[in-house]
Amino acid sequence: MVHLRSTALVLAGSIAASNALVAQTFRDNIKSVVVLIQENRSFDWFFGDLSYSTEIDNLRNLKRQLCNPANVTSPNGSSICATNSAANVSPDDPNHSVTGVAFQIFGTFHPDETVSPAELLKAETMIGFLQEEENVLKSSNLSVAGETINFISEDKIPVFRTMAENFVLFDRWFADVPGPTDPNRAYITSGASHGHGQNDNGFSTFSLPQRSIFQQLDENGITWTNYFNSSFNPDAEFYTWTQTEGKVATNVKPIENFFADAKAGKLPQFTYINPECCSFDSMHPPSPINTGEAWTKSIYEAVRGGPQWKNTLFLIAFDEHGGFADHVPPPVNVPNPDGLTYTETAGDGKNYTFDFNRLGVRVPALVISPWVKKGAIEHDGINGEGLTYTHSSLAAFISKLWNLDGGKPLTSRVAWASSFEHLITNTFREDTPLVLPNPAAD
Repeated sequence: MVHLRSTALVLAGSIAASNALVAQTFRDNIKSVVVLIQENRSFDWFFGDLSYSTEIDNLRNLKRQLCNPANVTSPNGSSICATNSAANVSPDDPNHSVTGVAFQIFGTFHPDETVSPAELLKAETMIGFLQEEENVLKSSNLSVAGETINFISEDKIPVFRTMAENFVLFDRWFADVPGPTDPNRAYITSGASHGHGQNDNGFSTFSLPQRSIFQQLDENGITWTNYFNSSFNPDAEFYTWTQTEGKVATNVKPIENFFADAKAGKLPQFTYINPECCSFDSMHPPSPINTGEAWTKSIYEAVRGGPQWKNTLFLIAFDEHGGFADHVPPPVNVPNPDGLTYTETAGDGKNYTFDFNRLGVRVPALVISPWVKKGAIEHDGINGEGLTYTHSSLAAFISKLWNLDGGKPLTSRVAWASSFEHLITNTFREDTPLVLPNPAAD
C-alpha cells in the first residue's frame, strides 16, 4: 500500500506494544458508542484555522499557501489562494460527484489509473478545486469560485474548536469514496456501497442488499437505534434487511427520542444519529455553520450530561468534503470491498468508471470520551492493513469492542481501515466540559 507517512510503519510495532494494556481493558471503559455524522466539509475548510496545536496538519500550520489555478493547464496563470474568510453560509454547493472530485484531486476527469500506486498518488496535485467550481458555476469570476478554496476562521466554530481542544482530533481521516453523501454513508454503515457512486433512489428504497453494521450488531446481540432528524433519510433505511426484519418500527426513531433516552440513561449500546439535510443543522450548504454548531452542541451536552457518559465513546465525523478544498492527497490502492464498479458521464461528456480503489478527501473527525487524552492529535492509524483512518474505521472499532462475528471484519475495506481502541486510556477524566460555548453570531 502507498502512504504519505512512512513513519507509521516504523512506529506501529512499538506503539502497539505500549498500548497493549489499553487494548486489554478498553472494553471495560466503553460500554456505549454514539455516532453523529455531519455533512459536506473538508478538513481544511472546517479545521484549517485551528491554532491550539502546531501538530495539526492544517492550513494554519502549512509552510506554504494553498492555491489553485484558474486553469489547471496553466498553473502559473491566474489563481486564488486560501484565506480564513469562508462565510457562515456558503454561497454555493460545490460539485462532489465522483468525476467532479476526480477533477479536484487530479486536475482531470480521467486520471490514468493504470500507473503504479506511487505514480497515481503523485498525480493527486489537489489543484482542480477552483477550476471545477468555475465549471459548475459556468463563470470565470474567481472571487466567487474561490469560495471553494477558502476556509473558516476558528472564531466561527467555537463548539467544534472546544471539542477538539478537549478530546482527540483526527487530521488524517478520509472519506471512503471520492464522491457524494450516500455512497460514503453506506461505507460508514457497511464498509461498501454495492457499486453506488451517486445519491440515487436506491438509498431511499431499502435497496442495498449487503450486511450492514446494524444487522451485524443485531445478530450479535448488541442493542442499537438510528435516531434521525426531520427530512434526512435514516442511514439504517438504506438496507433491505432493515425493512424485511421490521427494524424500521423498532430501531429507527425521531431525534426527540434520543434526547429523552440520553437524559434517562436509556440509550442503546450503539446510537447512530442522522441530521436533517440541508437547511439548519447538517452543515451541508446552505445550512449555516452556526446553526449546525448549535445542534451539535445539543447532542454533545445530552451525552455529556446523561448518566451513561462515564462509559461512552462519542464519534463525530463528516460524510464527505462537499467539494471544498483540502491540501492532503488521499491514499490510493485500497481494496474494493465487493468487486463492483460505478460509471458516470463526466463534465467533458465522456464516461468514467470508478473501481472504488482510492479514498475520498480528508474530513473532520473527533473521538470524544472521558477515557481519551485532552487535546490529542491523531495522524495515521497503527493497525488495519492500511494503517489509515477512513469511514470504515467505525465498523473496525465496534467489531473489536464487541467482538462482532468473533472479530471478523465486515468487508475487506473494514479490514484495511485502522480502528482506534488504542486511543482509550485507563485514566478517567473529570475535566471534560459539561457545557460547550454558544455558537458564533451569524
